[in-house]
Amino acid sequence: MSDKQSSNNTGNLSFANTEISMSRTARFWILLLFDIPSIICTLFVLCCVLMDRKLRSSVKNHSLVLFLILGLGTQLVDVPFYLNFIVHSSVIPPNPSICILWWFMDIGMYNGGAILLAWTAFERHIIIFHDRWISTRKRRIIVHYLPLLFLILYIFIFYIYAFYGFPCENSYDYTLPYCNQSPCYLQDPVMGIFDLFTNITMPTLLEAFFSFSFIFRVVWQKYRSHLSVQWRKQRKMAIQLMSLTALNLTINVPLSIFNIAHLCGLPSDIGFKALQYFVFLCYFVIFFLPFICLASITSVFRNFRQKILRQRREITRFTATVRPDNFGMSTMVQIK
Repeated sequence: MSDKQSSNNTGNLSFANTEISMSRTARFWILLLFDIPSIICTLFVLCCVLMDRKLRSSVKNHSLVLFLILGLGTQLVDVPFYLNFIVHSSVIPPNPSICILWWFMDIGMYNGGAILLAWTAFERHIIIFHDRWISTRKRRIIVHYLPLLFLILYIFIFYIYAFYGFPCENSYDYTLPYCNQSPCYLQDPVMGIFDLFTNITMPTLLEAFFSFSFIFRVVWQKYRSHLSVQWRKQRKMAIQLMSLTALNLTINVPLSIFNIAHLCGLPSDIGFKALQYFVFLCYFVIFFLPFICLASITSVFRNFRQKILRQRREITRFTATVRPDNFGMSTMVQIK
């Protein structure tokens, strides 16, 4: 995912030259079995939030909605391309446009999600501790909507330029995953390092800082104010944020540490195998985050639970009419 470019910047080894040691068959079924439920969950959460006016207008849900939309790029494009590669043992069709689109979804959308999660962690401080900043429409536009708009525009403009407009020549190997995962902009000393630090390392560090400081502020305020109603609201948001952060940082912190160490002179073969596995595990950040959103948005989870329970009742409860030959009347049998 996002940090696959590290090997291209730090040494002679490349993720494309040697694949992860897990068999392709195992990778195929793991990705397929996790991707399908994740897509269903993402679409369900998006439908619930976008169709409910209260959820749709709540500022705390906007960055999560944008993250889920970016995640669909991985779920609907990146993973199917990977599965198609495993089936055919090559990129089909062998076309540069397919490779660039794959890179854009794999690197660009994943890094964009990391940036949005860092903003989400920061914005939780505003929503809980500085709610007056977003108390009016004008303030919400300045403090909430404009930063989100800027981040989305930045993500798409940067990666569209990096993949489609940067003046360099890409090389493609259709017999390797991700067409050799070597977009040429990563070889540029300015663009490559800027992408590594600005779009990967910095969002990861900022997300960790803002998340842990948010938890500290919530706990500290609880002991000072003793307001149970406010504490319940803050506790839900803190649990949601820490769930998102724990999942994301578990994968991205080791990757960022490897990237920085390699740039500082660590030989690229050290930690190479571990780095490959962490890169593959990046898929699970996209797979699991929709379920965290489902469980942490109360109204969405309630809606999900009601629909599931209703379907179970319809399956386990039905009426059958039986007409035995020896009886002239109908007997109604209800099975529960």
